[in-house]
Amino acid sequence: MSDPAGTFADTLRRAIEQRGLSLDRIQARLDERGAAVSVATLSYWKSGRSEPGRRSSLTTLAHLEEVLELRRGELVGVLPRARERSRRTRVPGLDTLWEQDCATAVLALLDTQWDTELDRVMLHDRLLVGADRRTTSLTVRQAMRARCDGPDRRVLLHQQDDPTVPLPRLTVVRGARLGRLEVAPEGGVVGAELHFCQPLRRGETVIVEYELDWGGVGPYEVEYTRRLRTPLRELLLEVEFHRDARPESVTAFTHEREALVGLDLEHRATVVHADNTPGTTGLRWSWPDEAPVSTGSAQPSLGPS
Repeated sequence: MSDPAGTFADTLRRAIEQRGLSLDRIQARLDERGAAVSVATLSYWKSGRSEPGRRSSLTTLAHLEEVLELRRGELVGVLPRARERSRRTRVPGLDTLWEQDCATAVLALLDTQWDTELDRVMLHDRLLVGADRRTTSLTVRQAMRARCDGPDRRVLLHQQDDPTVPLPRLTVVRGARLGRLEVAPEGGVVGAELHFCQPLRRGETVIVEYELDWGGVGPYEVEYTRRLRTPLRELLLEVEFHRDARPESVTAFTHEREALVGLDLEHRATVVHADNTPGTTGLRWSWPDEAPVSTGSAQPSLGPS
């Protein structure tokens, strides 16, 4: 039985014919983009004698799609291993991350139907800590790729453990608009749907950025945790401290290991993880004395990812 999407060679051959470019010309344009590939390799791909498999070859495909004016992911999506992985890999549901009743209750009010059809590619979290050692804001930027045609939203859930501090205000910065918003103040939970500008097609990527702002007095925190339930290519976590709130030490941790992290000249602790597996990762810090006005040892969690 044939795949209605066609083989990789079929898709590549049609694209080359439609663009009217020779393999030599394609190779030259790829070389201009810093993507080195031989004419012989292109010929093998076009004829079906071989297919890209190494990471460097897969990176080259992104440039090849641009040269051939294809949608992003159109070539990668028809590779046999990509199709098999899309069919066999099941993404855990959102409720697997949250055991608290208040969190699952908020999730039940949101439309999560497309969440398992979005592959997480990149995630960047930036947490700001003020002079009073309390969180002032959190900015999240995330790149996601559609596993099929149709995804039109991403669901987020934030939980803080300090019930005495008001919930943060959520603002969408780019890549989406704020849809349904649900809160559970007694559990410190904020949940929302972020609607993309338009439904995604399979292989299409969207970048969404949003901010949580506590305005006045934010929660007193000594740890920031990110829960991952799917593989993630790149994760960047930043915690930036006010110069009057420099911690004595900062530790980066995952579910497997931990290590001390230094601060840069802007009083910022940064950790980058590549090829992340599902689990927990984050940063924790400590001060040499007690916090000025502690309202509890709150440890915020963000998700889903």
